[in-house]
Amino acid sequence: MPAAGNLLLPAASGRSRLHEYAITESILEIVQAEVVRAGAEKVDEITLVVGELTTFVDSSIEFYFSEMSRGTAAEGARLRFQRIEARAHCAGCGADFRPHNAFFTCPQCRSAVFELRQGKELFIESIEVSHPNDKGIEGD
Repeated sequence: MPAAGNLLLPAASGRSRLHEYAITESILEIVQAEVVRAGAEKVDEITLVVGELTTFVDSSIEFYFSEMSRGTAAEGARLRFQRIEARAHCAGCGADFRPHNAFFTCPQCRSAVFELRQGKELFIESIEVSHPNDKGIEGD
């Protein structure tokens, strides 16, 4: 059952793996708070939405989560990553386009003045949990 939706994570900067560590720590804190709030026993799956222009590496987040979640209700939970493609809007000509890296210009007019509309997101979309009463009842 979903326990949360669209929980924002704090921004992190830099390209070192340490920002994955800090983000993973925040993910676990949020998840643990939601487990308590929902009265759940175990976390089964966490869906993270990550913009394609972020520098977050899925495997690093998975590694840190596996280590940090030991002994918690989130231990063994599956992390599912949904990538959001980048989209921008040119202030010069009004074109909507997909930037492919952090250094780009409008493909129509070559303007470097644009609004980045998506691609830098990082949030928890959902947390699937099990409650103590979700277990099957054994018959005689």
